[in-house]
Amino acid sequence: MAAGFLGAVGVATQAAFGRALATDEAAAGVSWTYAVTGIVLMLLLQAVLLVVPFAEALPEALRAVIDFALLALVMTAVPYIVVGGAGMLLDKRDRLPALFLFLALVLALSQLIGIILGALGIGAGTAMIGILGYFSARASKSLFAIGWGGAILIGVLVALGTFASSFLLLMLPTGQAMLAAP
Repeated sequence: MAAGFLGAVGVATQAAFGRALATDEAAAGVSWTYAVTGIVLMLLLQAVLLVVPFAEALPEALRAVIDFALLALVMTAVPYIVVGGAGMLLDKRDRLPALFLFLALVLALSQLIGIILGALGIGAGTAMIGILGYFSARASKSLFAIGWGGAILIGVLVALGTFASSFLLLMLPTGQAMLAAP
């Protein structure tokens, strides 16, 4: 299973960057099982990254953890909704598992990089959203076999949707408390 999953990650990554080694049949051969496995692993990483900073004060900070988890879930869903909708409109459903697996990899790596940069005191949230938009566009161009215009549109929609969903925090109790604090 692990070797098959890593092979699927390799095929999805090569196909996302338009490498000749990953043929259309290979990209179409990435199964939903591997795509869902990648998404679940990324969500588990996200859960660990949400809970660990609050581990000592978890009972008191449970509301904040729940609010941030809801925000992270919505922000994570946006790229999948945009790219999935584009794949359905373009009738490229067979490429969606490879693209979803690639997005899970990009999201997991961006979370790890964001944590490292945050530990160094560098805020890179908006930059990470832009990078997600770029990789969504690049992968969509290759896997959906579309021009740069359509790919850029997909990337912009992913970036704008993810950025807009970040304002959900302002409506949640934790965000309200953050706004009210002096």
